[in-house]
Amino acid sequence: MVTANAALSQAAPKLALVRLIAASVLAGFGAVMTFLGAAYLQDVRLLAEAPAAFWEFLCGQPLADGMTAPLILIAGALGLLSASLLLIRPSTRLSLATAGLVALTFPAMAGAGYLMGEANRTAIQSSVPVAYLTPPRPMPDFALTNAQGGVTRLSDLRGKVVLIFFGYTNCPDICPLALSEMRKVKVALGRDAERVAFVFISVDGTRDTPEQLRRHLRIFDPTFIGLTGPEDQVRLIALEYGAHFRSNRVGNEERYTVDHSGDTFVLDAQGRWRLVYGINTPTDVVVREVRRVIKGQ
Repeated sequence: MVTANAALSQAAPKLALVRLIAASVLAGFGAVMTFLGAAYLQDVRLLAEAPAAFWEFLCGQPLADGMTAPLILIAGALGLLSASLLLIRPSTRLSLATAGLVALTFPAMAGAGYLMGEANRTAIQSSVPVAYLTPPRPMPDFALTNAQGGVTRLSDLRGKVVLIFFGYTNCPDICPLALSEMRKVKVALGRDAERVAFVFISVDGTRDTPEQLRRHLRIFDPTFIGLTGPEDQVRLIALEYGAHFRSNRVGNEERYTVDHSGDTFVLDAQGRWRLVYGINTPTDVVVREVRRVIKGQ
């Protein structure tokens, strides 16, 4: 009996150390995830890619816009609660009450996650992700300055399917997401991506110089085509596609935003506008439709 008690006494510090290490890991995870969630809410939108991909891997459905931050915050809260539960020693009534409160919080978190998943599914299913032009519309040629300082015409891209997005490099939200989606589409297309041109047309020619475009697009994919030009010229091009933008610049201020459309326009290899899709369109849907355009269907 004495020997057993001695063994337990010797094992107790080891168990306490293991519990402390596990709690520290969970607490660190919770702190990091909470920080990422807070950063996302502050418009650091590039952090959205990892949780969105994780969600799609686990649930088999894409993550709708606006669901990323709650997902990160719930994961962070679960990590912190797990750490708290491991550190609790239920030797007093207060500790037992705290443990019970923490234990009851887990089903509440699970319910919140379930409701968020249902809201995510509804948000995806209720949207109309793709609009088709019947018959396809031949689009007029245009010429803009590219990221290398030369000139690129729309007609230079004949023979390829063209995806066009109107945005700007200082955009805090929609544009990084759109370019990230373009990159996902390119990866998912595999070899078919060689038959597609991905074009980013700046609606902020004042700040988006060729060098700025080149530096910005390198973050996503250096093969993306960046185009820029005078505002009046870009506006006329955008209007051909039903796209709109409006600068919020006041006077000579250098920090300002530009309100703009969030759609991507798809042209076939003959330069005809075939379809348009929104920012929340699932990647697999875009890939399927782009492949149809590649095949001439």
